[in-house]
Formats: sequence, structure tokens, C-alpha cells
Amino acid sequence: MRIFLRHLSIPDNEISAIRSMAAAPHTILNINKESGEFMEMFFKIYEGLDREGPGSFEMTKRAFDLCEGLPEAPAILELGCGTGGATIHLANLCEGTIVATDVYQPFLDRLIKRAEINEVADKVAVAIMDMGDLDFGPESFDLIWCEGAAYIMGVDKAFQYWKQFLKPGGCLVISDAVWLSREIQETAPDEVKAFWAEGYPVMRTAEENALAGESHGYTSLGHFTINTECWDDFYNDVGNRMNNIESVYGDNPDGRAIIDITRKEIAQYREYPGTYGYEMHVFRK
Repeated sequence: MRIFLRHLSIPDNEISAIRSMAAAPHTILNINKESGEFMEMFFKIYEGLDREGPGSFEMTKRAFDLCEGLPEAPAILELGCGTGGATIHLANLCEGTIVATDVYQPFLDRLIKRAEINEVADKVAVAIMDMGDLDFGPESFDLIWCEGAAYIMGVDKAFQYWKQFLKPGGCLVISDAVWLSREIQETAPDEVKAFWAEGYPVMRTAEENALAGESHGYTSLGHFTINTECWDDFYNDVGNRMNNIESVYGDNPDGRAIIDITRKEIAQYREYPGTYGYEMHVFRK
């Protein structure tokens, strides 16, 4: 689920607050985003999820295993970490340290608790920071990781901007929504085409993303599509959350719109499987 911010006309002072919300519906339209209550409601509705986007330990490990040449204890920067769905996995996969960044403090607070419960708190540091305005020195990290959020600043801009923070030979891992093939995109039902034209009009195929990364000077080390079990688990969690919060926010026009659009997105994914998905991409600088 995703927000394509440039089509939402959200004020600049709210864009930073949304950057981490990869789990939010990408077609939240006709909402009074000028309202100071919008952002509070937006985050509250999506608090309590197990993770903010589809994924799993197996998917994170598969991508991590494609990262060639990392030191035994890599310095890792995670962008748009949310509550740590991938952070804890990364901490369990290596002896490195992770700087996990997000723009919403309650997410980071929950991540810290999860790290403590999983006994990896000594490997994880958190920071409130916008992925498009990073406060790190050049070539500070061996690995930059971003599941489901690179599209917010634009994948090509992310390729270009984040590269400076990678050490020579360092790796970049992103996941991004893609058409499963160009033929599928061309033959997709009109409803699906309209949905993504509104939500993510520059969505590409996985092969096109890989070529784009290489055009920015990276070497593609591989990519794969996140499995459907991850989507099923994620949407089940989101659907339960919508049911639980409907009595709280359902009578509010903004809350009603968020809940309804979220349910529409879930229904469409289930009605038209095999047209789009999340692709994990691994690149080396």
C-alpha cells in the first residue's frame, strides 16, 4: 500500500511526516489534508500493525544474502524503518550495527522495545530523520536498506542521493512496487491500470528498475518478487486493523475515506492477483 505524494498536494510541512508510511494507501484522495487533525488520524489508524508493508524474515534474508562483499560487521543505514519489521531481521542476520531512521517517534519507540525483546538493542540505534535530508558524512555505510519507501522521494532520486552515503563497494537494497511484466501491464484490467495511474503513475517493471539503478552507476546484484504469503499476511493484518478502528474513526469523514480506500486496495489486490507486486532489488556501488 502506498502514497504517491506528488498527487496528493500535501503541504510541505506534512510531507516529512508521511515519508515513513509505506503501508498507507497510495490513493488517499479528497481528504482535507490541510487539517491539523489529518496527520494525527493518519498515523493513529496505521499504528498497531505488525509491519508497515509486506515482507518477512525470509525475504529480508534472501536480499541480504545477495549483498556481495560486505564486511562481517557492516555499518547499516535503514531508511523508513517504521516499527522495525526489517530492522530486527537485519540485526539477527549479521554482527553489524544499524542506524534505523524514521520521522514518527512512536514508531521508533516501538522499534526500541522490539529490539530489547529480541535482545538486539545493542546493535540498533534510532534517529528521527527524513530520508531525503540525511545528516551523515559521505561514505558512512556499507549497506543502505529501504523496504517499500524509496518511491516516496522517487526511486531515481533515491538512487542518486543515497549513493554518496555508501562506501565504495557498498550495497543498496530497496523494495518497490512493480508491474510483473510489461505485457501484464499492457493487458491489465482497466480498473487496475486506473488505480496505479492514480497511485503510482511512474511504476515500472523490475527489469526497468534494475536498468535505472545501473544508469546511476550501480551494479545490479539481483532482484526477486516478494511472495504472495507476505501480501496475504500484511493485508490480513491491515484488514483487522481497519475493523478494529472503524468504531473510533469511521464517522469522521477523513477516517472514513482512509478506511474505505484501504479496503478497496485490499479487495483489488485479491481480485487481480499476478499483475503487480513488490520487487526486492540489490545493487552494489
